[in-house]
Amino acid sequence: MTTPPPPGPYDPGNAFPPPPAHIAGAQQPYPPAPTAWPTPPTMPSAVRAAQVLAFVAAGLALLTAVAAGTLEGPRAVGAAIGATSPVIGVFVCALLFGRAGSGAKVTAIVFASFVILIGVGMMGRGIPLGLVLTGLGIAIVCALSQRQSGVWFRRNR
Repeated sequence: MTTPPPPGPYDPGNAFPPPPAHIAGAQQPYPPAPTAWPTPPTMPSAVRAAQVLAFVAAGLALLTAVAAGTLEGPRAVGAAIGATSPVIGVFVCALLFGRAGSGAKVTAIVFASFVILIGVGMMGRGIPLGLVLTGLGIAIVCALSQRQSGVWFRRNR
């Protein structure tokens, strides 16, 4: 009894036979995978810090509104939301820092400047939260005014 020979590369069962090694420029069925993908640019630390500070300010504004509603009623909630409305503007701009242009930066600086003014007014009335809002507003304006922040918002997307 003889055994059949082992299947070769050109048998009908093999759809794609390997190319002969001696032929120059023989191609594989698929192109080779790229060796390195370009890394996306990372947000500078100053912009990330301004974003986090805006989130903190929005959280404080929310807590203030909830506390005012619990302690003094719905009228105080309206006053708290009205007093911290620029914080909401900074928060919305901070959500767009990753994909927006320099308009988001300028708008956030304007809203942060209003946060500073409201914080100074609150300190003048003896409300200790005014000091926190003033500090957060100044920190946001300083972080967004740095050179690396300008480069980030002018980048190609």
